[in-house]
Amino acid sequence: MGNDRWTALHNFWSSFGIPAYDETTVPSSATYPRLTYEAGISFFDEGNVLNASLWYYSTSWAEISQKAEEISNVIGDGGVLQPYAGGTAWITRGRPFAQRMSDPEPNLRRIVLTINTEFLS
Repeated sequence: MGNDRWTALHNFWSSFGIPAYDETTVPSSATYPRLTYEAGISFFDEGNVLNASLWYYSTSWAEISQKAEEISNVIGDGGVLQPYAGGTAWITRGRPFAQRMSDPEPNLRRIVLTINTEFLS
């Protein structure tokens, strides 16, 4: 995998201590906790709104909620810059940033995260 816009997204989501997968290529052997993310790129001065999902297998929302807070804190109020060859991805929190989702499996916890990305090159 090269150091391009796609890789910048992957590197960002992979930096939180749990496996991260493009939502279209989650291996059948993937375990919990994990993070899945939408992968989409744009060009200079064009923004994207992308979602990711945190997935935990638990009877409690505590641990997954703490991970969502960790990610929010890393992004911060002004966003975070993720470098790639030829530019930088500016990642900011979307609105709403984090939203709990239900699942038919009673012990599967999911929080959807929304980010805005702009690729500056």
